[in-house]
Amino acid sequence: MRTPLPAAAFRGPLARAFEAFLAFRQDLATCHEHLRVALRHLDRFLVQRAPDAHDLTRPLLDEWMATLADRAAVTRRNYFRVVRQFCVFRARADPAAFIPDAISCPRVTARFRPYIYSEQEIRALIAAAAALSGRLRPHTYVTLLLLLYTTGLRIGEAIRLQLGDLDHDRAVLHIRAGKFRKARLLPITVRMLARLDTYLEQRRRAGAPACSEAPLFWSPRRGPYSLVGVQHGISCLLRLVCGKRRGQRGHGPRVHDIRHNAGSRIMPSRWPDAGSRAGSRHRIPA
Repeated sequence: MRTPLPAAAFRGPLARAFEAFLAFRQDLATCHEHLRVALRHLDRFLVQRAPDAHDLTRPLLDEWMATLADRAAVTRRNYFRVVRQFCVFRARADPAAFIPDAISCPRVTARFRPYIYSEQEIRALIAAAAALSGRLRPHTYVTLLLLLYTTGLRIGEAIRLQLGDLDHDRAVLHIRAGKFRKARLLPITVRMLARLDTYLEQRRRAGAPACSEAPLFWSPRRGPYSLVGVQHGISCLLRLVCGKRRGQRGHGPRVHDIRHNAGSRIMPSRWPDAGSRAGSRHRIPA
């Protein structure tokens, strides 16, 4: 069943076209969050610079791409690709619609290399998560980080997990919508299963929904966690623990790099004692 698109996601002159494109991709089960992020950025640009535009043009696209000059090359390339896919979608109904030439896509000459965290950094990261404010939030972040670190899950896959995806008897997670929409079964360790059991009990005490379709990671204040929100939260922890600066380029630690440790290191023999600090009122600096 298709998940409803967010209400009033766009406000610009191409709002309906953007929503139709996302609905089309939703039907194909290929509507990822990065599509919405790129189109929202373009939508805000059109609201400010071309509120009466009926379609994209080469000058408008060039002007929009110029606003991305301070972004990483891979980000500019991805944003361009999303908009080109949107233009191709538009051209199906209107053959005269503008489609940017694929050869003008920004080139990426240097790629990120995975950052391999030391065991001390992982321990410090988990301890910082345990010190977050809130009743359930520190338990959520500690459990999420340990799950990423010990299984190699992608952050998006973890956020989309539902309660019914945990097979407790077999100690496996059912990943229903992985990369390229492929499903798989992911084994977890006995200790990770015990950590999940502890989190589920904390989750139950916080009044979270208990049906099998309910999100595994849940906030008493906001409901299901969003991918963008969790990435921002973990990035704040990385800036605190690893000294990563906002907007830092190069090979510095990223949220996505946590999963690479599953293939390069074994799980630490002892996890930090998150329980004693969870629920403290210390806050992560912005």
